[in-house]
Amino acid sequence: MKSTTQAYRLMRLAAFGALLTMTSACDFIQDGGQNATSEIGLYPVELEGRWGYINAQGRMIIEPQFSFTTEFSEGVAAVRTGNWSRGYIDATGEYVIEPQFQDAQRFSEGLAAVRFDGRWGYIDKSGSFVLNPQYTSASPFSNGRAWIRTSDFNWEYIDKSGNLVRTDDTPRFDENSEPMFSDGLALVQDDGVFGYIDSDAHPFIPPQYADARAFSDGRAAIKISDRWGYIDKKKNTVLSPQYISAGSFGDGLAPVRQSGNTWGYINESGSLVIQEQYEEARSFSYGRAAVRMNDKWGFIDTRGNLSTAIEFDAVGDFRNGLARVYIYGENSEKMGYVDTSGRYVWYPTE
Repeated sequence: MKSTTQAYRLMRLAAFGALLTMTSACDFIQDGGQNATSEIGLYPVELEGRWGYINAQGRMIIEPQFSFTTEFSEGVAAVRTGNWSRGYIDATGEYVIEPQFQDAQRFSEGLAAVRFDGRWGYIDKSGSFVLNPQYTSASPFSNGRAWIRTSDFNWEYIDKSGNLVRTDDTPRFDENSEPMFSDGLALVQDDGVFGYIDSDAHPFIPPQYADARAFSDGRAAIKISDRWGYIDKKKNTVLSPQYISAGSFGDGLAPVRQSGNTWGYINESGSLVIQEQYEEARSFSYGRAAVRMNDKWGFIDTRGNLSTAIEFDAVGDFRNGLARVYIYGENSEKMGYVDTSGRYVWYPTE
C-alpha cells in the first residue's frame, strides 16, 4: 500500500506542476519556471475534495466546484466537473468551451491539445478543431511547433497546419526528445545520442552527446563520456565537462554535483558560489530555487540563504511569484502556496 500511495503522490505532483520539462533520466528535475504562462494570476487550490482558484493574495476567486483543474494559460484553464469530460473556463469560472474532451492541456500560441475519442487533436479558443484528433500523443505549441506521436507511433514535430516539420538532414526522434523549444532550439535524441535542432528541424548541433538538457539562459548542459559541461548558442564550450551531474541555468546560476553526492550552484564562469550541501537541487526561478536536505524540501535565494524552512515533503517550482508546497500525513496530502519571501499565501489544505 505504501508504494501505491507514493506513486499516486508522484503522479499528483507531476500533474500539478503544469508541465514539467521532459528530460532524460537523472536526479535533476527542471521546471518551466518563470516562462510558465499564468497571466490571469489565479491558482488552483483544493478544499474537501473540490478545486477552485485563489488570487496571489490568497483570496478565493472561483469557489471550489471542480474535480480537476489546471493553471490558467492565455486567459483560460482546463477543468473537469462531476463527469469525466473536460472543458475550459475563464477568470470568472464560467465555461467558455463546454466539457466534451477526455483530456485537455493548456493553451499555448492560441491552440490547445485535447483528447477526443481516444486521439489527440488541437482546438482554438472557440473550441473548434484546427487539427482533427489523429495523434496518439501531443504537447503544447512553442515556436510554432508541437511535439506529437503519429498513428503509426513515430515521434515528430508539426506546424500549426499539421504538416510534419522535417528535412533531409533532420535526425530521427525518439520519446526522450524535448517536446518544447527553448531559446529557439529543441533537444532531440537519436538512438541514445543527444543533439539540437532549430525550428525548421535542421540540426543545429547533430546528435553527439551522451546526455544533454534544453537551452536556458543561452546555455545548455551536455554530457561527454561521464562528465557534464556547458555549451552556448554559438556552439562553443563555455564550461568544460567536469561535473558529475549538472542542471540548467536560471538567474545566472546552475545546480551541479562536482565532487560528490551533494549539489551546489555555480555562476556563469563556473565558480562554485553556493557550496555543495543539498541532496537535490533545482534551477532558479524568480530568484528562488528548490533544494532538498534530510529528505525535506525548502527554497533558497541566489546567495544561498533560506527563504523558507526546509520542511516540506514536496514542492513545485516558482511560477508567477508563487510556489506549491506539500505536506504529507499518514493518510493525508495537503497543498499550499508560498511567495518568494516564504510567507504562506494559502496554508496547506487537502
